[in-house]
Amino acid sequence: MDDSYYPTTLFESAQAYSGSCTAKATIYAASVGAGLMLSQFTRWLRGLPVDRDVLVNLLASEMSAT
Repeated sequence: MDDSYYPTTLFESAQAYSGSCTAKATIYAASVGAGLMLSQFTRWLRGLPVDRDVLVNLLASEMSAT
C-alpha cells in the first residue's frame, strides 16, 4: 500500500475554517445530532428496533434512550 497520495489530499492550516468558539460548538453539537439520527435511520433500514426518544446532555456526557 502506497501512502504517498494521502498528503496531497490535505490543505494548509491557513485555508481551514477559523470560526468563533460559538460557531465551533454549534457545528460540534449539530454533528453529534446528525450522527445519532443517521444511526437510528440505519437501524430502521435494517429492520432493527429503533429508539423512539433519545435525550442527550453533551455537557454532562449523559444519554438516555427509550
